[in-house]
Amino acid sequence: MNKEQLFEFHVRNNWFKISRYYNQMAANYDMSFSHGFILLNVEKEGTPSTSLGPKMGMEPTSLSRTLKNMEDAGLIYRKADTVDKRKSLVFLTDEGVEKRKIAKKVVLDFNQELYNKLPKTKVKAFFEVMLKVDEYLNELLEEKK
Repeated sequence: MNKEQLFEFHVRNNWFKISRYYNQMAANYDMSFSHGFILLNVEKEGTPSTSLGPKMGMEPTSLSRTLKNMEDAGLIYRKADTVDKRKSLVFLTDEGVEKRKIAKKVVLDFNQELYNKLPKTKVKAFFEVMLKVDEYLNELLEEKK
C-alpha cells in the first residue's frame, strides 16, 4: 500500500494546505491561523483558557504563548472567573471582535467555494465518510482507556 492509499496521508496533507492558506490570509490582517482560530472559539461570556487547547489541538505551552501574543496585540484580555478565582477566562477586545469577523468571513468564504466546486452528492459522501472515521477513532480511543 503506498501513501496515496492511506486515509491519514490525505487528511494530513490537506490540513497542512488549509492551515497554510489560512495563515496566508491571516497575515494580511497581522494575524496567524492560530489567532483566528482562537478568536472564533472565544465566547462572548468568556472562555476558560484551558478549554481552548483541546479545541485547537495545541499544547498548553504553545497556547499560553499564543494567548500572551494576542493579549500584547490587543485582541484578547484575561480575567479571573467570578466563581472560581483559579480559573482564567479569555474575552475578546473590540479589536478582537473585528478580527473575529474577518476570520469568520475567510472560513465561510473558503467553505462556500468548496461547496460551489463540488457536487452535492460528493459533499454529502465526504461528511458521511468523515463521520464514520470519527466514530471509528472514538472506538479506538475508548478501547485504549
